[in-house]
Amino acid sequence: MSKTTTTKSSETTKEVLFQKLGNTWFIFAEVNNEMIYSVMPEGMDPRDTKLELYEVIEEHMAKVAETHKRAAEAV
Repeated sequence: MSKTTTTKSSETTKEVLFQKLGNTWFIFAEVNNEMIYSVMPEGMDPRDTKLELYEVIEEHMAKVAETHKRAAEAV
């Protein structure tokens, strides 16, 4: 099952894809023109998550993108 959610901040609209593989939910997003993904925190299910938590997800994905960028620069 996958679910695409569009969130709208003050300036931009972001789409996030949720995909469940086995018992694990993943988040896929495009940040700075790069496709990144992350495992959702244990126990979090996008079907039951209140919309207020999507801001937390956006912040998490931005951190993942920054970590990915730093790792790529180090290589």
